[in-house]
Amino acid sequence: MTRTGERAVKSRMETPRWVARIQQAGGPVVGAGVLLGPDRVLTGAHVVSPGERYVVHFVGVPGVPAVAATVSPDEYVPQQEDSFGDRTGDLALLRLAEPRPARQTTRLCRLAASREGVGMYGFPEGDDGGRWHSATLVGGRGRDSQVQLRPETPGELAGPGFSGGGVVDYATGELIGIVLSVDAGQGSAFTYMSPTETILRHLPQVAAWTVGPSAVDPRLHPKESTGELDVPFATELAGWFRGEGWPVLVTVVPVRGRRAWTLRRAVTLADRELRTRDNTSRFAGDPRETVPPPGGHDLALVVRGLTVAQVMDRIAQRLGTPRDTAVPLPEQIVAMGITLAAVLVGVDEAAEPDPLLGMLERLAEQGARLLLVFRAPNGRAAQAADVLVHRPLADRWARLRADLDRIVDRLGPALDERLGRVLPGGDPETRHLIDRARRGIPLTRLLRGQLAEAAGRETEPSRADDLFVYEAAAARRTRRLERAAALLDARIARRDELRGRVASVWELSKRKADPARAERNLMAYELYATASALLRETPCDVDAAEHAVGRFVAYCSGHPQAYGTDDSGREGTA
Repeated sequence: MTRTGERAVKSRMETPRWVARIQQAGGPVVGAGVLLGPDRVLTGAHVVSPGERYVVHFVGVPGVPAVAATVSPDEYVPQQEDSFGDRTGDLALLRLAEPRPARQTTRLCRLAASREGVGMYGFPEGDDGGRWHSATLVGGRGRDSQVQLRPETPGELAGPGFSGGGVVDYATGELIGIVLSVDAGQGSAFTYMSPTETILRHLPQVAAWTVGPSAVDPRLHPKESTGELDVPFATELAGWFRGEGWPVLVTVVPVRGRRAWTLRRAVTLADRELRTRDNTSRFAGDPRETVPPPGGHDLALVVRGLTVAQVMDRIAQRLGTPRDTAVPLPEQIVAMGITLAAVLVGVDEAAEPDPLLGMLERLAEQGARLLLVFRAPNGRAAQAADVLVHRPLADRWARLRADLDRIVDRLGPALDERLGRVLPGGDPETRHLIDRARRGIPLTRLLRGQLAEAAGRETEPSRADDLFVYEAAAARRTRRLERAAALLDARIARRDELRGRVASVWELSKRKADPARAERNLMAYELYATASALLRETPCDVDAAEHAVGRFVAYCSGHPQAYGTDDSGREGTA
């Protein structure tokens, strides 16, 4: 037991004691909530209204009578739309008329990701006892940093009775936010939650019931409310926080000056908890491209004097990753299925800079996004840029060129060679696929020529987005060509099979031929000759040949009606 309450759940089977079912006084269920303090229940603002009277039921504690509750205007943040048209707010604290025991409360936890998905506890219509629904985290939404949840099954989409309900990380058992709303679109449906950091931004008093380290090292908080903005650098930083460009950005930022203030500004605006209405309005006049989105990083840490183990422990804390395991942290992050985004400041001042760079290289290889800040333009900064940016970029461009060569010089000619042997057939989907595969070859040839003209610029991080687009296009074209080739290979194999079948049936037919039935023998030969001629044509119409082979085989087996022929082998009379 701590002053902030217990971990949210120990078992997915239990009904937590902190679960609150909220009803209008004498009316219906309006939503759910979370008991954080003995007399405070966190919920969504759209669930309750100041001046109204409510009753709260704690369904996880049998025999406890309902408790009266109200909400104060100073603890009520209604949902609004900001200047960008995004939803913001929608949070409230209910005050209980009679406090509950402290052992019944829980706590919020700052957590950057979820390894095993999350559970939402709410009250579907007609189920006053409530239930768990499972979901996975998808990503942030809007400038209020709402996080999208995808239900594990269609039946687990959270309905109105889940509004305000707690969202629990299954891996750690910690409460990481509350359910806000549900969007149901054509073919898909999602739930949205407000994570702990966003809740703290709107209701700072909730910090009394919150655990877990903040995402941003206090040493990176702006020391001055305003400063001189380095616009090009701010634009570069905002692009990285948006997930644009090469995932590793290596830069040099002295402790003081324009670049230092610009870095602190970007880190603050990219953090869900620190991005307040005050600082966003303060920077409202700045160029839009210099403003990063909230939730743009999982961690921003000054690593001066820290060992590799200390840095890794800090990352593990933010991700909720256990450190008592034989599996190295980079591999654990991959197993979690998340993309770590970390800002590490003062890399050249770390206690173990070279081993730290080695660990960061492993994280980058596993897909992490890293903003590495050096304090001086020294050899380690150049080494980091070479190892983590320039060389990997050059290798990727080289692989792309090899992929383009394979498409133009191998896969394209191989497809044409197959089309010279068999026709695609009458299936519209097959013909469409093969047509698209063939159209991609001249486009790839054109792209290869364009890249040849731009040779020598492969290590420019600003071209990384082009690289990603070209890689995706090459992968799509390769898949189409390989799939088209496989379809044609199947038709070639079918043609070869039909050739063997015709030959074997014809040999058997000749041995069984009755000299007294010359007309029948002649018809068998004509059917054989027709099928054989179709199978020898290049390109072969396998569908027509298969039909002709079927007629020949059916006639020789004594079942001509199977292919619409009579005993004479003529079509259309059966």
